[in-house]
Amino acid sequence: MSGENIFPVIMAGGRGTRFWPASVKARPKQFMELIGQGTMIQITARRFRNLAAPGNVIVVTGAEHGSTVLKQLPLLDRKNLLLEPVGRNTAACIGWAAETLRRRGSGDAVMVVAASDHLIEPECGFESTVRQAVTLAEQGYLCTIGIPPDHPATGYGYLQKGEEISPGWKVKTFREKPDAATALEYVASEEFLWNSGMFIWKADVFLEELGRYMPDLLKALQNMDDSTSPPAEVYGALESQSIDYGVMEKTRRAVIVPAEFSWSDIGDWPGAKKAGVSSGEKLEMDCSNTMVFDETGRLTVLVGVSDLCVVTTDRVTLVMADEKSQKIKGVVEKLEREKPELT
Repeated sequence: MSGENIFPVIMAGGRGTRFWPASVKARPKQFMELIGQGTMIQITARRFRNLAAPGNVIVVTGAEHGSTVLKQLPLLDRKNLLLEPVGRNTAACIGWAAETLRRRGSGDAVMVVAASDHLIEPECGFESTVRQAVTLAEQGYLCTIGIPPDHPATGYGYLQKGEEISPGWKVKTFREKPDAATALEYVASEEFLWNSGMFIWKADVFLEELGRYMPDLLKALQNMDDSTSPPAEVYGALESQSIDYGVMEKTRRAVIVPAEFSWSDIGDWPGAKKAGVSSGEKLEMDCSNTMVFDETGRLTVLVGVSDLCVVTTDRVTLVMADEKSQKIKGVVEKLEREKPELT
């Protein structure tokens, strides 16, 4: 398939709560430069340069971040910037993009849906994987990219391989994030891959399945006008559900294509540490497995600590044990009530 008929859809609406305090409402993680070579959304868009025409890239983001997206992606066609007045989860986000393509006469287009803040290397492996998935999408399948696991991760969902269908498999089951023992069983069985949250399918095929499993959402999307910035009362009334639960776990058209690249969603600070993210100057003695991310330019000195992340902005310093990273969401919720200006 020609790149003229491939439409990348970049989901850039998340808040990046687990990356607080560097990631806040005004500047979520996807608009930050974490690994060099540009911000996360710039790196994501660049990843499609050999797969799709520049004018085909679609970005779905929060209405408050529209100007940031246009500044960071100057080649983005303004009509391809879809602004959500409120977040309604991934089924609405992806469904809106698909319905937009259908209205513009591109229902036969292949959508490549990707998050705006994942780390993927090498780029050539990503391109090869997507091209293989496109061949299945052209046959009417809903493709998801599975990541061959290199350790028993408990922070990712898993996809179980079913019947082989070259270059991948049909999805036998979707599994939620497992406990440590179950994750170990999954990896040992060699039957499971991590669920990357990346999807490839024809827009009209996806809309057909959306209508089958989430008919109210499809009807509501069809009743929206052509605006790329709908009113909050209209968009906010859409059903809020993840695409995995709403469609992918139910459809009989789901297939897995194995990734030919390494992948990380760098979903929290310990994950960022593993990916090599750091910033600022650090001096340490008798320490191990520590990370400093400092936006102030000051020196951070660590003595006798391990498995620790220190994140400093102009207003906040976070000192966190890696094993407690899941507590950040609760911290942000508390601050939203007591000191919302810090979130």
